[in-house]
Amino acid sequence: MRNLFLLIVKYGGFLSFLGLELLCFLLIVRFNEDQQKIWIHSSNYFSGKLYDNFDAVTRYWNLSIVADSLASENARLRAELRDARFQEEVLGGTVTDEKWQQHYSFNAAEIVNNSISRFNNYTTINRGSRHGIKPRQGVIDDKGIVGIVTNVGEYYSSVMSILNKESRIGASIKKNNFFGSLVWQSNDPKVVQLADVPKHAPVAVGDTIQTSGYSTVFPGGIPVGKVVKAEVPDGSNFHNIDVALFNDLGNARYVYVINNLMRMDQKSVEETNDE
Repeated sequence: MRNLFLLIVKYGGFLSFLGLELLCFLLIVRFNEDQQKIWIHSSNYFSGKLYDNFDAVTRYWNLSIVADSLASENARLRAELRDARFQEEVLGGTVTDEKWQQHYSFNAAEIVNNSISRFNNYTTINRGSRHGIKPRQGVIDDKGIVGIVTNVGEYYSSVMSILNKESRIGASIKKNNFFGSLVWQSNDPKVVQLADVPKHAPVAVGDTIQTSGYSTVFPGGIPVGKVVKAEVPDGSNFHNIDVALFNDLGNARYVYVINNLMRMDQKSVEETNDE
């Protein structure tokens, strides 16, 4: 105790100075928007660099798993190409002129930092504004949803994970299209909840849940998971639905950032309706 007292007496002034400097810095960042943006941008950049260097040391351990995952993803994408589909309709005496326009584009990225054990989890990816990433873009992997881009730096971006108490993503039951909001109300990183589904909607264990497409973030039909519990509490007009995710965010590595090329047009129309 005596040594601690002597240490405080000897260095108390210097420690107090450091404490006051830190307090001033926190107040400046907290209550000044410009400094807050600079802090967020700088922290994203330097933390991204740190995680990127650490990731380079451990990446080769998972090369076989990554190779298998990429091969499966390439096979799935090839199966979705128009040339890989058979047209069953037989036309007689008519000519069809099908026109297609690009709606979504995808930007590949790699996760360099991730969390699944907090109340509000975030993921860092090694793509930023230089690569066309913008806030409010959806992020998926080869098995399901990862989250939504929030903060964007030049080289790195922060993604609000689906395992975040603030996350709400439109999703629906595949077999009948009844929809609700995908939320995370538990502490299980493998299970999320589908809220706001009315009690008259047919829901059963084993039903597939997918994105509803009722937003400008995710296209419809992206797989999310399967129902593992569905019940209507006494006096409630809505189901309590637990959904086991198809993907495991604890070992997610490579992701795709979704760019909705018609987002602004849809938003302008919907804002006009609100007015």
